Amino acid sequence: MCKKPEPEQDASTTVQAASTKGKQVAPTHSAQKRNTDYDLLVFLGPLLLWKVTPLWSVYAVAIARIIAVHVILSLHYQFVDKDNYLNKLSQKQLQREKADYLTGYYLHMWTQVGLQIVFPSMFFSESSEIWGCAKEALLCHFLIVEPLYYTVHRWLHVPETMKSMHGFHHLSINTLPTTSLVQNFREHFVYVATFGPAFFVPFLVMGRQHWLVVGGYLVAFDVVNSWGHTNVRVRNWLLTGDYSPLKYLFYTPEFHLGHHAYFNANYSLFVPGWDYMFGTYREYKKKDVQLLPQEQQDFVFIGHNGGLGHLLTIPELCFYNIYDEYIRTFLPVKVELMIMHAICMTTKLFCRFYYCSRFCVANEYIGRVICLVRSPWDYMSPKSYHAINGEMIKLMRQEHEKRGTRFFGLGNLNKMKQLNDGGIELVKMVQEDEYLKDKNIRVWTGDTTTVASIFRQIADIPNLNKFFYIGAGGKVGTAVCEMLVRAKPNLKIRIFSRNHCLEHPNISYSTDLSDMCEYKVVLVGKALPGATYSKAFEEATVCKTRFILDYTVPAFPIAALTKRPENIQHIRIGLLKTYPNNPFLKGNYDVCMSHDENCIVPCHFGCLLNTIQVRETDEVGEIDQRDVEKVWQIAVARGFQNIYINYD
Repeated sequence: MCKKPEPEQDASTTVQAASTKGKQVAPTHSAQKRNTDYDLLVFLGPLLLWKVTPLWSVYAVAIARIIAVHVILSLHYQFVDKDNYLNKLSQKQLQREKADYLTGYYLHMWTQVGLQIVFPSMFFSESSEIWGCAKEALLCHFLIVEPLYYTVHRWLHVPETMKSMHGFHHLSINTLPTTSLVQNFREHFVYVATFGPAFFVPFLVMGRQHWLVVGGYLVAFDVVNSWGHTNVRVRNWLLTGDYSPLKYLFYTPEFHLGHHAYFNANYSLFVPGWDYMFGTYREYKKKDVQLLPQEQQDFVFIGHNGGLGHLLTIPELCFYNIYDEYIRTFLPVKVELMIMHAICMTTKLFCRFYYCSRFCVANEYIGRVICLVRSPWDYMSPKSYHAINGEMIKLMRQEHEKRGTRFFGLGNLNKMKQLNDGGIELVKMVQEDEYLKDKNIRVWTGDTTTVASIFRQIADIPNLNKFFYIGAGGKVGTAVCEMLVRAKPNLKIRIFSRNHCLEHPNISYSTDLSDMCEYKVVLVGKALPGATYSKAFEEATVCKTRFILDYTVPAFPIAALTKRPENIQHIRIGLLKTYPNNPFLKGNYDVCMSHDENCIVPCHFGCLLNTIQVRETDEVGEIDQRDVEKVWQIAVARGFQNIYINYD
């Protein structure tokens, strides 16, 4: 009978505890952040050897593996993690894994190139021998690789080796499928030697091997290895029953997740029998989680696409990108928008709305962001406005019919004055809709909370006596300016606008953007073309600007700043930040918005406050400034504050 390992200390502290007395052990690779700037060059590097060996086989294998692992990652998000608001990975873990999960593929490419040069017959045997090579590789995997890996894996858990190499992989207690690929750089060489016998031994013995078998083995290996790092709970007796042979011949995710939880158990690769044989098996079962009902959905925030850079952050493309900043390509903005528009038009052939992860509010309510499949190009075309408003009505009708949802918030572009007068026209459409008119539907912009956030961000700047404001003409900007001049009578505001929207002794206007260079602080509430900024900075010989505080959504990078000698910080504001694991919000409420984790845009948060208060009035049109301070106090009480900025 196998002896179960004794319980050990908490897994989160085990890596730090792994050390040897009297010896200085080099820190694990995780102590440094890997520079990924040259990864593309490393990937393309083998092309330099195109005259020496065929490279199509190298890239066919590498690309197949990259595609396979991203498909698995996407499917895992869609069917396992998307609606599980209790399973949230930290931004720190995602950034660490993102920098390393493809490193092994690059190394394997170069290894294959070297072997093709030295042993060309190892990859280019006759096609008629492929099936025979495949059977031999599979046999060697079970007879050589599995026991070899078990032995090597136990060696990797020796304290010295654990600290210097394998501890990097074990930093991930909660895993993604691609966590299987995240290793210390030196450890990749260990695995090349460990898994290589699957096709190297048959080549040495039989004198034959084919690159299709090598590639097929590696892709299959990645798939099965990813399976062990998923969050799937298997309860089928074929895989878990004591009298089922498969329990000992093929592992389940919980078997390997037990290894990540206990560290000193379940060392086997894919065949658990080795742990049963040597007494290192330890049972592990994921805890049953109590989630709110799947059909519950109390609030929907109607979002929109923000351009090509926004698309690149959706988890279906790559889960590791969900907290990335808005990425601009080398293409002009108009070209990016045209490409995004074409993508949206194609997508609309298959679906009308894009559903993001659901999240939990105050342990009682369920919210979700649902985006219209519309590009920014649509919002710049008045011809599309009627259709866009109509789609929002269809979404409200659909979600109420399916899930009884009554509360709806509007994202930035979905409440434009030109589109529906800040939501007023949309409320009228709800009242006129035959289905919705008697369903007590509520429409909120959340702009009161946005005003509270922007007002506080500016009012709290120490020793501020003047600032330059781009985009103060809207209702948010008007409310912010009116509140600031009341709260700070000596504060001067210079507004970039042709229209004089406010009349006050402390407020002046300019139509020359270069005037902003006379101000240390510039507040941006309206997106301007990059060329406009470039011209403004070129015209200024001296620039006093040090902080550009931008609350536009999305906040496009300002390329002109890189050409200035001054240290000008472009900082996105209009963000509320909370502490990790704040029980008020659980789940991925903070993804795909080009900001850090535990942050949320104020208008979205304001709608959530309306939800928990069961507000039975609409929040559209002009902003009631009397509510601003009250909303801010509620936000603070829930653990949310503006992001901190050091103005020294």
